[in-house]
Amino acid sequence: MIFLKSIRPLQDRNLNFWPENPPEFRKALETYSEDMTRLAVSIIRFIAMGLGLEAQQYAESYREGFYDMRITCYPPCPEPERVSGLSPHTDINGITLLLDCGDMAALQVLKDGHWIMSNGIYKAADHREVANKSKQRLSIATFCNPNSSVDIGPAEKLIKSGSPPLFRTLKSEEYLQRYFNRKLEDSFIDSLKI
Repeated sequence: MIFLKSIRPLQDRNLNFWPENPPEFRKALETYSEDMTRLAVSIIRFIAMGLGLEAQQYAESYREGFYDMRITCYPPCPEPERVSGLSPHTDINGITLLLDCGDMAALQVLKDGHWIMSNGIYKAADHREVANKSKQRLSIATFCNPNSSVDIGPAEKLIKSGSPPLFRTLKSEEYLQRYFNRKLEDSFIDSLKI
């Protein structure tokens, strides 16, 4: 696995963690990370528009946001039913862009107590990666976050009059601290409920 912490903002990118071989790898990864930034900005713009929110404000927070990337190789596993590629989890970032390289579906979502394929639906759901008996799999996950000055919580416009927010609003830094300092057996989203 290659974990490239901080591919954006550019001044936080540490090329010491980027493989030098093959020689074209760094340039390809540079282009890919810029494309993922543009895609995340477009997606968040459309999500905001769909919710009736100020699209430009949200788009700018992601254009100036921070992004991490993880490239994972899952080798063939002779007994895939005995392992899990990645344990069940929910991502904490705003958007995760996942490129599954190859023709093998391996991302599953927990729905009604059963693990099913996600079929591309955007939802912060418990999900996991699974191993395959005969095929190697490569995935590239780009974790997209708004800039650190953004408060994370219910949008004022989405809180109906007479109905209080269900979740607390936190500064990005506090949001991340809570996530990384939580007990793993506790639901992070439940800890944010008011």
